[in-house]
Amino acid sequence: MTEHLVTPHSAGTVGTKLRVLGLGACALFALAACAPPGSGSQPAASETAPTEVSTELGDEPVELTLYDGAGLKAKDEALIEAFTQKHPNVTITGRYDPDDVQAQNAPRVLASDDPPDIARVIALSDVAGDGLLTNLDAYADAYGWDELPEGQLAQYRVDENGVRGEGPQYTMADGFTVTGFYYNKELAEKVGMTEPPQTVEELEGLLAEAKDAGIVPIMAGNQTGQVMTTTQMLLNNALGAGSINEWVFHAPEATVDTPGAAEAVATVQDWAEAGYFPADTNGTDATGALGRFAQGEALLYASGNWDAAALDEQMGDDVGFFLPPAPEGNEPATMSDPASNFAIPAGSDAKDAAAAFLDFLRSEEARQVVADAGFAPSGEGEVPTTEEGSVKAQIQEAFARLVEADGQVQFVQNATNGLTTTWNSEVQRLVDGSTTPEDLLGAVQTKYEDELGR
Repeated sequence: MTEHLVTPHSAGTVGTKLRVLGLGACALFALAACAPPGSGSQPAASETAPTEVSTELGDEPVELTLYDGAGLKAKDEALIEAFTQKHPNVTITGRYDPDDVQAQNAPRVLASDDPPDIARVIALSDVAGDGLLTNLDAYADAYGWDELPEGQLAQYRVDENGVRGEGPQYTMADGFTVTGFYYNKELAEKVGMTEPPQTVEELEGLLAEAKDAGIVPIMAGNQTGQVMTTTQMLLNNALGAGSINEWVFHAPEATVDTPGAAEAVATVQDWAEAGYFPADTNGTDATGALGRFAQGEALLYASGNWDAAALDEQMGDDVGFFLPPAPEGNEPATMSDPASNFAIPAGSDAKDAAAAFLDFLRSEEARQVVADAGFAPSGEGEVPTTEEGSVKAQIQEAFARLVEADGQVQFVQNATNGLTTTWNSEVQRLVDGSTTPEDLLGAVQTKYEDELGR
């Protein structure tokens, strides 16, 4: 087994040396509810920042557990199959929580006595500061992860003050989401849409045309928070990608409670009152909304590339995709963050093998798997193969344009572990008229500051 003695290059806390000499089987994932953070034994500092690591897996059997959201199971299973074909002595077992609770459950899972070896982390700064994740700087040096695009690396780092974008590396993504509007080409032709709208004003005109034609303008399952997608698209335009990212990354004094944000949220409420979302949106979930759009009930569907494979299969050439329109003269900006931002829990006893899986995520094999699932691949390299003219090809082209414009924006629901519930419930109330834009933003900012202890 090859060992590398490296010194972490970031300014994180470095404890005593940890020598990883073997790759014994990891403990089985706890099936019962995990203990809350702090209830189990916390890892020593040396366990969270190893300085001697191996990039060799050897021949002995290794068992790993991977934890993610259920909606990403197919992608994960394909990645696991590709990795274990290259490393047949490694077995990876997946464990999945429902997507709408995975972020909230993650801290308990990471703090359990038998944590997984690879785990998707959404609110990174929340758990990195609790010593629940392995500082990956030693592996970054061993594998050369500093060659990755800086815009991607920023999403993997968090400093000692809990501010993301700088500091030690704690995660590695398998790929990236990109959000925008899917559109039904047949219905687009009926309402005179010859090309995607270039401004919000053009988009509003299109929504009005669809409504007048008896077509649902924007399909959304707001029982599971899908109107939030449209809401943040407008917030991105109002506040700018930089301001939104600073808020999600916990920059000091960052806020979304501004007059510009209130104006953007008011537009969403106006659209709801005008009937631009389904009348039963608050009683429809994401699965139902996807099916109804695929069956031709709506002109647009505001969502991300996680739905690309299903829509490609169900609609074929009749579905297209475009990025949200930006203010006139501005480059596009939309939500695009890691599909699965994988960390190695500090309590894993098979860190070297887990790190090998993280490194595999930037390989050409993994990049193709991720593209086949409809996501944009991690790392750099040749654009994965997609069928020319397909919605998957349109998404890859849109992602390339977004990266070139430096327009990747973090999802505001992911700023802390508890904010998804707050955002979604407040936007449900916005749609049914039981709150105001100002009260919504005030509630969100209060929850944000409470969770950060500010």
